[in-house]
Order: sequence, then C-alpha cells, then structure tokens
Amino acid sequence: MRLVLAVSLSFLSFSSVALSCSCVSSGGCPGLGSKTGPVFVGTVLSVTDLPRTSNFGFLSSRKARVRVDESFGGLSADVHEVDVYTGAGGGDCGIPFKTGDGYLIDAFVAEDGLAHAGICSLTQRMDAAGVSLRILRKRRESKQLPSLIGQVAREDRNFTGPLGMRDPKPLLGLLVRVKVGGRAYETLTDAEGIYELYNLPAGRYEFTPDLPPGTTLSWFIGSDKPLASFELKASACQMRNIEVFASGSIQGRILDVSGKPLPSAFTYIVPAEEKVLPKEGKLYWEYQGKEDFFKFVHIPPGEYLIVVNPDDSLNPEFPYPRTFYPGVHDRASAAILTVRGGEQIKDADIRLGQQFVPHHLTIRVTWADGRLIRSFVHVVAKGTVNSEAMSHTKQPDLSASIVDLSLLPNEPYQVEAQLTCRYADERSVGPGATLKSNKIFLGPGDDRKEILLTIPVVSCPDIRGKKLLNDQ
Repeated sequence: MRLVLAVSLSFLSFSSVALSCSCVSSGGCPGLGSKTGPVFVGTVLSVTDLPRTSNFGFLSSRKARVRVDESFGGLSADVHEVDVYTGAGGGDCGIPFKTGDGYLIDAFVAEDGLAHAGICSLTQRMDAAGVSLRILRKRRESKQLPSLIGQVAREDRNFTGPLGMRDPKPLLGLLVRVKVGGRAYETLTDAEGIYELYNLPAGRYEFTPDLPPGTTLSWFIGSDKPLASFELKASACQMRNIEVFASGSIQGRILDVSGKPLPSAFTYIVPAEEKVLPKEGKLYWEYQGKEDFFKFVHIPPGEYLIVVNPDDSLNPEFPYPRTFYPGVHDRASAAILTVRGGEQIKDADIRLGQQFVPHHLTIRVTWADGRLIRSFVHVVAKGTVNSEAMSHTKQPDLSASIVDLSLLPNEPYQVEAQLTCRYADERSVGPGATLKSNKIFLGPGDDRKEILLTIPVVSCPDIRGKKLLNDQ
C-alpha cells in the first residue's frame, strides 16, 4: 500500500510570491506522530520538482518519495512508502531532500490529505537527528524522559563566507554541568556526545561544562557574548544542544595614513594555506565601525592572513588598495598571524595608504518648473568607457532630492536621475511610471562640484482610481 500525505499550515497563507522563512524553537522535546501528521525515519527514493499552480504553492513545489524505515506514529503498519511535499528553497522553508539520504521526517496532514514538511518542523538529516531519535524511541517505549537532553559538539569555521562551518564533532566523555540557585547537577556525555539529566527542579539554569582547553561557549559562532541562561519548568523535557567553539581571536584596527582608525571599513581573514585568495564574497569578514576596531572571534589554532579590500576594487567610497597585515600590498610580503589554542591576539593593526582622491558632487534633481522633488530619487552614474566603474550615492534627506555622488577621479561617467511613481488602491500598493531626467556627461578632468538634473514634467501622472504615494 502507498500513502500520499501532506500539510497545509494555516499561519502560512501568503498572497505574495516573495516568501521568507523564520523559525522559533521552544526547546521542547518532540512528540510522536498522530492523525495530524506522521513522524518517521525514511530514505529518499526520488525527488521531483513540481510546477507552481498559484501564488499559494507554499511547500508544494517539490515532492520526495520516501521509504519508511522506522515509524513513530501517524502511519498504518502496512504503509511502506510516503510522498512528502516541501518547498524549493530560497526562503520558502523547504527541506533540501536528496535521493539516497536518510531523514527523520515530521510531516503535517491537511484537509487535502497531502503531507508537507518544512525546516520549522522536526525534519532533519539522520546525521543530525540523534537527540530527537533518542527521545522518540523513549516515548514509543513509554520510558522516562530526561529533564534536559542534548548533544555537545565542537563547531569550527571552514572560513567559507561569514557562516561557513565544518561538520560538528561530538565531544565524548565530557562532564556536563548545569547550575541553578547555587546547586549543580552533572553527567557525562556518551559515545554519541549526548548528555541526559533527569529529575531536575524548575528554575533558571546555566551551563558550566568542563570544556577542552582552548574552547568556550557562546550563543553564536559570530559573537563572543556568553551563552544565556534558560528557564526549565517542572516535569518538562527540553532539548538543548551545546555548541563548543574555539576561544582564539584576532583583534586590530584599520588605520589611515595619519594613523587614525577608519570610521567604516571591512576586513577579511583567510587561512595562510590557501594558494589562491578567494573572492571577497567567499571570505569571512568583520566590520570596523564606531568601536574603532575589528575582532575575529572563535578562531581555531592555525596560521592566517588578514586583508582589506581583497578584490583590489576601485571604490570611490573606499579609496584604498588591497592591503595585507601589517600594511603591504602583495601577498608574498604579508605577515602571517599564528593563533595557538585559545590565543587572543589584540594588536593586528593594518595601516592603509590612500590610492586616489574621489570626485565628490552634489546632485540636485528638480521638476521641470524648478521645484526640488520631495521623494526618493535614484541617481545612476555609469562609466562610459569602463562599464564596471563604481559610483556611490547617498540621499541624506528623502524629502529633498539632493544627492551626494562619489565617482572615481579618472573615469568618464554618464549621470541620470530616475523617479518611480508609486500608487495605491484598496487592494494593492506598487510602482507605476518611471520618470527619467536629462543626462549629463562628466569627463575624467571635470571638476564640477554640483550639477542639476531635471525631470521633464511637473508631477507624477494621475491614475484614475489610485492614490499617488509620492510627495510632490
């Protein structure tokens, strides 16, 4: 017998095609399946992409045929295969099912009899489902549940992008300690790195495990803020994994030619063993802002390069070339920073040399009668020789069409303004006509500080039955 199941989540009735997904976990332990939806372990036999039939095709654009390997309720004993519907990804909560892989699946059943699963459910790959499986098997066998259960694992960066992570490494035989009101409760992790604590009283708890040297706890891989305490209710079962991070860090300042910290700058880190410097978008970065320093946290032992402007881009808002620590332009001359277990380096200052002086202009955009436009305007500066020549615009006051424009000093540009008229009626809000100004050409030696662009009408057009949202 084959069963086709799915779910419709009432709180996810979207009228827009553009969806995003955000999940909030209560930390509670998972329950067994029921008539509202099955919970089971399965192997994906096939994955089929499906056409969207409407804007309401949430979690129904991909179908996985799944073999049932172990059931935790919600399925008849004679059901051996299940169709599970999910999304295509890209913010729609879809599960990236892969043929041949095993999953713990938590599906929801709706009135149409089809089954959907999303990332906000218990559904997860088998290699991450150890704690959930243990709880489900205890429930199925009517065994006592722990008050607190989770896996302790070491989490290290792979330095691919800001959130690149290596596979977690469970920590075996680690002493896990929780404290509440001056009392402590302890246990050891098992062969899977899982701890279980039973019969804990209600209260606000904090984790204080005996961590390996050179590691620490934190609420997030990108922050060195301490792990927050949590509330445990009486007779409750909570799942709380413990992520253990390296405690090494690299801190420094990005300095201009006068030795002052730049008010706004990004710096990037890459393992020294990398033969080719990755593109900026593939590197882990930190920002130097009002605190006047940058800090890379949770850095495991190793050798690293620190670099500013790794793509060596010509940017009028950042007129500095690619620069490696401590202030050199070629990689061969860069100093390598060696982080030992838990070491915290605090003096990794990078001194930059300014490469050029940007060309700054003030752009005034008016209607044909000379009035400033009281709305956001989009000023476009395109390189006429180098189409990739960068520019930067800023409109400090959105009620006045006065725009700050920064350009590269030795590039010719074509400058134009655009205004998008926006309208609303009882059913929708959206854009209408796009009005364009005259074009002005700026040569490499043009030293003008202000230019005027004119939209060749005196207002956005009226549309019958719609209200204009732009201020005139």
